[in-house]
Amino acid sequence: MGYLEQRKFGELERSHAAESLDAITGQTPAPIPADQEAAIVRWLAAIGETDQAIIADVLTTCGHDEGARAYCLGRAGYAAADDLDDRRSCRKCRNLRAGACTVAKPGSAVSATRGYRPAAPEMLRRCDGYAT
Repeated sequence: MGYLEQRKFGELERSHAAESLDAITGQTPAPIPADQEAAIVRWLAAIGETDQAIIADVLTTCGHDEGARAYCLGRAGYAAADDLDDRRSCRKCRNLRAGACTVAKPGSAVSATRGYRPAAPEMLRRCDGYAT
């Protein structure tokens, strides 16, 4: 198969995959804002992902699945510019010291075991114990 045939086959394959995603997720594609797409691409580069097909697949999935988009943006440490978004990453909290949340204890604002260590401190989340 020549280069042009391979390219056309790849485009058809991606088109079919996108249609399949619509059917599976029940969600129609939503365009990813440029700043969010850039954040996801930077995160993929930071973790060493250079395969353009995989990058395209991740972006396609994020356009079809809001949960996937939220996950990728959380991993990318993307903070929405929307003032109504009260989610923050643990990495930016003064209560995170040596990887452990200093206010975490059963029944407190951060109800968790003492010495709680967030598994993904860069992920955006709501926290009553957040300190700027």
